[in-house]
Amino acid sequence: MKATSVLAFLLIGGAARAQQPAAKPRIAVVIDDFGLTYKKNVPDEKWWAIPWPYTAAVMPESPRTKAAGEAAKKAGKEVLIHFPFDPFQKLDLDPNAATEADKKSVLKLLDKASKDIPQAVGLNNHRSLRGTQNQPLMRWFMPELKKRGLFFVDSWVSPKSVAFQEARAAGIPTARNDLFLEDGKKHDKATCEHLLRAISKRARKNGSAVAIGHHYWQGTYDCLTELVPRLQSEGFEFVSVSALTR
Repeated sequence: MKATSVLAFLLIGGAARAQQPAAKPRIAVVIDDFGLTYKKNVPDEKWWAIPWPYTAAVMPESPRTKAAGEAAKKAGKEVLIHFPFDPFQKLDLDPNAATEADKKSVLKLLDKASKDIPQAVGLNNHRSLRGTQNQPLMRWFMPELKKRGLFFVDSWVSPKSVAFQEARAAGIPTARNDLFLEDGKKHDKATCEHLLRAISKRARKNGSAVAIGHHYWQGTYDCLTELVPRLQSEGFEFVSVSALTR
């Protein structure tokens, strides 16, 4: 190949690479506690009508567990089992080994949740401050998820949680929550907007971020329905949380 041809080839290739758009920073929003809905809460139907992708986490053994899973799937939303360890289950949480009683209790609930929420493709933890810190239980639990083909999202209710690392060690696709969209007892629109902006900065810096909110609050709903379209116009892509597992 002549030198001029080689130069032209390199210039064209460089120009093509330069024209490739940069990847958009991605944000996954998980909305927890579906299945528990009361008259004062935002109606589920309003959540299902949201057009952009988010993931719905459904509580097991709740008044509307089955209906919520079905409705979420029908609305095109990704579904998780929102799984509680403690204090919902009375567990030993032995620091040295997962006890047979704990295994029996956890498996019983996991089997029932899997049956009642067959739409689920993954699982995240509901509360479980002590449970997700208990390495023996998490080390035993993650292969049980793998058997069922479920991925795991560590809700990260404690900085001492070992759930994420145990899921990775078990070879399960996993992600970890970065921020909650409510701050303790503050679940107004302004609080959510502040936290969602913080999430967007994290996504801009790291390429992606995960946020968890709760379906009860009007402030969270108003924040998301108003701010997400603005963030999309600013170049952020909203995805189901499975897209951010690794």
